[in-house]
Amino acid sequence: MAHTVTENTSVNPQVVVDAFCRAYRLVHKRDPLITHLFDDWYRVNGETVHRLTLFHEITRLRDLAQNHRLMSADKSVVQRLIARLRNL
Repeated sequence: MAHTVTENTSVNPQVVVDAFCRAYRLVHKRDPLITHLFDDWYRVNGETVHRLTLFHEITRLRDLAQNHRLMSADKSVVQRLIARLRNL
């Protein structure tokens, strides 16, 4: 079951790590190096990041992945139209 991560202080750090990994993987096609340090702090690919910054990055990565999917779908539609025109 997928969790939606919000800027809620009660979100379990492992849920945040998992959400970031999924979003990062969608865009970069590889896993990030991420660990929960303490309180609201995480280490992401060698950089110390606050929880709120991580939430914003999760949202940004998800939006970027969605845009990539939409662009791919648009290309697919254009390619199908070109193929139909060639067959006329």
